[in-house]
Amino acid sequence: MKKIKENKEIVIIVVLVLGFLFYWFQLRPVMIKKNCSWFTEVTPADIGITKEQADINKIKLSNGECSDSQGRLSSFSCYMLEKDTAVRPPSPEKTETKEATKIQYDKCLKHNGF
Repeated sequence: MKKIKENKEIVIIVVLVLGFLFYWFQLRPVMIKKNCSWFTEVTPADIGITKEQADINKIKLSNGECSDSQGRLSSFSCYMLEKDTAVRPPSPEKTETKEATKIQYDKCLKHNGF
């Protein structure tokens, strides 16, 4: 007991090093593998399209406001206009947690240092 009191600093350093090694090689890998096993997917909220908005978009599309000389859609905004010609109700943001696929799991492990 006397030797331990005399070498208190060394004992504290040894305990800290052993604690760090236990964390680094035992606890950390378990936490990383647990967190990589699940994948959270967030679907953003959608304000929806009313019947009136859909009708206006159909008129704009039929007038050729978004078409080039050959009648093809010419830009991303025109693509979105075409997509918004159907009525759809608003939907809230959705968060869904699923089990990770093999590719997602491997990518997560690689990202976290495995």
